[in-house]
Amino acid sequence: MFQRDRFLRICLFAGAMALSAGFAGKAMASDPLPGDSIAPPVNVNIGLIYSQFNDAGTFGALRGSNYTQDTHISTDITVLRYIRTFEIHGVEAGVQMYEPYIGFLGPQQLGVNTLAGPSKAHLSANSGFGQPNLSVFFWPINDPKTGTYVVVAPWISPPISSFNKSDILNPGNNSWVYELEIGARTTLIGTPKTPNLQVEVWGEVYGFGDNNNSAANKPLVTANNFGGAEIQAPSSFAATFHEQPSEEFRIYFPYNFAPAMGAFIAPGFYQSFGGKQTYTLHGIGAKVDSPNRTEESQLRLVGASFINPSTQVMVIGAYDIANHGGPLNRSIELRIAKFF
Repeated sequence: MFQRDRFLRICLFAGAMALSAGFAGKAMASDPLPGDSIAPPVNVNIGLIYSQFNDAGTFGALRGSNYTQDTHISTDITVLRYIRTFEIHGVEAGVQMYEPYIGFLGPQQLGVNTLAGPSKAHLSANSGFGQPNLSVFFWPINDPKTGTYVVVAPWISPPISSFNKSDILNPGNNSWVYELEIGARTTLIGTPKTPNLQVEVWGEVYGFGDNNNSAANKPLVTANNFGGAEIQAPSSFAATFHEQPSEEFRIYFPYNFAPAMGAFIAPGFYQSFGGKQTYTLHGIGAKVDSPNRTEESQLRLVGASFINPSTQVMVIGAYDIANHGGPLNRSIELRIAKFF
C-alpha cells in the first residue's frame, strides 16, 4: 500500500484573475499505485523515495472544454516515506508517514484572456516542504492464494509546511487534512504464481480544516500583444481559505508477466471530484468563490519489478485528458522501495 503525493492544484478567481496563496496540487493526497493494496510481510520496515517531474502547459475552464494556453507550471517533487507492518490478533496492520519537498522550476505563469487579449499572470512561487502525512492501516481481507486483498487506511495531515501566504504558489495549504482510503484487488485471469491479469481499485474521501491565515492574491498580469505591458498590478487581501470535501477514484489493470520477480505493467485511470474552494476576505466578510475544483481525469501507465529480493523499482507516467478549474498535468515519476 505505497502512496505518493501529487502537487498540482492552483486556484484562479474568475474575472478578477486572483490566485490563491495555497498551491498544493493535491498536497493533501495520498496517491496509491498498483500493488499498494498487496499486504507485505509482517514485521517489516519499508523505506521509499519518490522523484517526480511534473509540467503543465494549459489551464482548464471550470465548465466546458476551453483551455488557456501559454501556461507554465513545473515542479520537481521528492517524497520520503517510511512504513512499518505488524500483526494485531491475526490481522496484518501497520503505520506509515511521508514528507514531500516541492521545488518550482523556473518562472511560473498562467495564460489568461483579458480585454487586452492573451496575457500572462506571473505566479510567485515558494519552494519548500509540504505537509507531513501520517496513517495507520489494516487488511480486513488478505488472501495471497487468490490474490485478493482489501486494505483500509485513515490519514491525517497537520498544517505544518513551508507556507507563505504572500506567495501565489505554495507547497501546502496550511490546513488540517483528513482522509479515508480503501483499496481492493483480485485476480481476473490466471493465478498469483503464474502470469496473470488483476484489477485494483482505490477510493478516497477528504475533509479539510480552514486556513485562517491565508490570502487572496492577485498576480502581476502582462499583455502579450503590447510588449509585455502591465495591465494588473499584484495585490494581496488577508482571507480565510475553505475547501469542501472531495473524492478520488483509481483503477488499475496490472498484467503480471513475471510473478517471481514481481514484474508487471499496469494501465490505469484516475478521477477526482468536488473540492470547491472559497475565500472569506477579512475585514469586510465578503466570500469569493474560486472556480478551482478537483475535477481531474488522468490516464496512467505503470511498470515495476524487483531488481533483487529486497528492492523494487517502479516507473509511473501520467497524462491528463481533462481538468476543470486546474492545469493539465503531464508527469513522469521514479519510485524505489527498500524492504529491511
